Amino acid sequence: MAALQGYPKWLLDSKENISGSPEWKAFLHELHDAIQQQLTESHVQYFSDLSEAEKELFMQRATKAIEGGTTYSNLYKKVSVLLDQNLNEETSRQLLEEHPIGTKSDLVIDFAEDGALSLLKKWPEMKSKLSFCLNQPLPFKVRQLAWRLYLTNTKDHFDAVRKQYVDLLNSDARKAISQYDYEIDQKCQQLLSSEKTFGDLRGSQGVFYAMKAVLSYYHASMRTKTRLRDVDHMLVVPFVTVSAPNVPRKEPPSSRTVALLVEEFLTFQDSRPGFVVDSGSETHEEEMRGFVDKVAKLLQQYFPETPRVIAEKYVPSKDKIVATEAGSFAVLKDGLTILIRPLIRAMFVGYLRMDTLLYVWDQYMIGLDSPGYNVEWLAIVTAIILGLLKDKFKECQTSVQMEMMLKNEGPKLTIAQFQYEVKKNHYPELYAMLHKDFKSAMPVLDPTQAIHPPWRHWYNDLIPPYTQPHDRKTAREEREAERERRGQQQRDAELLRREQEQSQRKDSGIPAYEDQEYMKLAAAERQRIELEKARLEDQLADERRQREEGERRAKEEIEQLKLQMSMLSQRQPSRPVSTYSVSSYISRVLVPPPPTPASYASVPPPPVQVPARTPTPAQSPTDQFNHAMRDFLKKITDAQNRIAHAEGQDKEVLDKKTEGFLHQNIRDIKQAQIELFGKKFEPGEFDRMSPSEQQDKSDKMMTLIQKWREERRAKDLKQGQR
Repeated sequence: MAALQGYPKWLLDSKENISGSPEWKAFLHELHDAIQQQLTESHVQYFSDLSEAEKELFMQRATKAIEGGTTYSNLYKKVSVLLDQNLNEETSRQLLEEHPIGTKSDLVIDFAEDGALSLLKKWPEMKSKLSFCLNQPLPFKVRQLAWRLYLTNTKDHFDAVRKQYVDLLNSDARKAISQYDYEIDQKCQQLLSSEKTFGDLRGSQGVFYAMKAVLSYYHASMRTKTRLRDVDHMLVVPFVTVSAPNVPRKEPPSSRTVALLVEEFLTFQDSRPGFVVDSGSETHEEEMRGFVDKVAKLLQQYFPETPRVIAEKYVPSKDKIVATEAGSFAVLKDGLTILIRPLIRAMFVGYLRMDTLLYVWDQYMIGLDSPGYNVEWLAIVTAIILGLLKDKFKECQTSVQMEMMLKNEGPKLTIAQFQYEVKKNHYPELYAMLHKDFKSAMPVLDPTQAIHPPWRHWYNDLIPPYTQPHDRKTAREEREAERERRGQQQRDAELLRREQEQSQRKDSGIPAYEDQEYMKLAAAERQRIELEKARLEDQLADERRQREEGERRAKEEIEQLKLQMSMLSQRQPSRPVSTYSVSSYISRVLVPPPPTPASYASVPPPPVQVPARTPTPAQSPTDQFNHAMRDFLKKITDAQNRIAHAEGQDKEVLDKKTEGFLHQNIRDIKQAQIELFGKKFEPGEFDRMSPSEQQDKSDKMMTLIQKWREERRAKDLKQGQR
């Protein structure tokens, strides 16, 4: 659950707890000492005299200097404990209050993911930390943000691509459309409908429009009369796939979504290695030869059978000398070049299933800032694909069949197969390339490059004495030892004081402080129980009086109703025919019919009893009848309420059952959303749908929920029969 400024509540609580801890204060004190020592060594009087780059450099050096110390270790442990505590408390709170469907482990991962994303959005330069996800597919939300951070166009010789695209749409939208827009439209439709690995995107109008808009603008920005290459249509697919959950399926996407896709795609196209671009230039050909050479060496080292199979299927030219080892390697490189050129041009799009492809691209993205990593990664992936398909290649008779086998069997490879091969043979090398410390060689401070002269106070103050590094280390160790000695003295003095106080209490007979507190708490608890008992007795007496008063009023009303019915039975009121016809049935039920003249002759009238309370003489027979009807209907309503909602212990049991059904209904709705649509609806998401879409989704969910209800009912009946 997001909190202030997009940060989760557990993360804000952790920050507050850490900033108020003694370990944090000790760390700041030691960091200040380390920075001050650097200022002394550099003959700088004030930290504020430094430029921003110099301040950052001093901070990095100071942090590195105290990184292995006791204070740093204590702070690290404190941060770990507080993060774990606050994250666990937030997870437990949601489990108790919101009744989620996911497990506690799922909630912990979701909360941790939200915290990491909020920190990455605040400090994008921390994207280098994503290198720890090496050989792991990124979660959906992390993947979206990571690709966006690594593909943000920050080159000085380019305008901001996103801003340029939006400005062009607002000023002249026709310039953002290629002259071959119709051809791009047809190719996108054909590609989405025919390519087997794009099955999840098939039928989505939003994905189609996003794909066409990005490619059309990309071709228009090239300002060329040549048509767009087919491989460019393939390369845009991973980007629209990652953005697909944010794109509506039945209508075009928003301009903001398209602008983000334009920026990512154009930046990616510009950052591709030359052997991926493969435009036919001499530079790109040279890069392709180097890439093929690297793939061939990897195959010979880790998949020795695959090079022999490939060399057999590609017939060498007559001027090749195959007898020598160099000649065999040349034949292998020629065959590899023909085999993997379309594979590497498309960056494996169409050759791998979509989840495996996104895993490969995740590893490519997190290494964009590491020189040489991406070439190595693409060579490793290519070698793994060819090595895993060596048994299939043996079934081929010609090079054409081998190329078709690569296209047809590649989508069957899984992420686990790639992870196994990378972990087995290539992980240490890739990890070292990603985590290489580019800042190990610290630059030399040049005061002339600062905006303001950083040492403008040096002339009116004494120059601090210069100290050697080992002297600074000795002084720091002495300070830590002195702080530890003082702390131990304080702890010993406090322990001695407590022992003396306890011995004095025992000698004087005064109960200990803990005993006094316990006695006070026990007395307070007894007083609370007495007050609660008196309050409950008062409530019981009030309820008894109210019940007796209600019974008395009910008896009086019954006697009054009996009297009114007796009077109505003796005299027949004069009322219109229509009124008698409407209420004839009710009058026959409530009171006996009025006597006829014949009945007066044969049946003597009943004796008239003098009631204790006579009705108001001014009340007409019609009013008496209406009053009796109102009382009768009220009693019927009360009886129906008692039947429907029960009374006493039965009512409590019925309420618990009803509450259980309500919770079960909530769980069924959430589970149906996950079963049918793959996720839970966000707040307000269902309201933003069209009425037809709401009706369709509601009918589907109700059908599934009704099925679950019938299954539970059948299960309960079966258990009851047992």
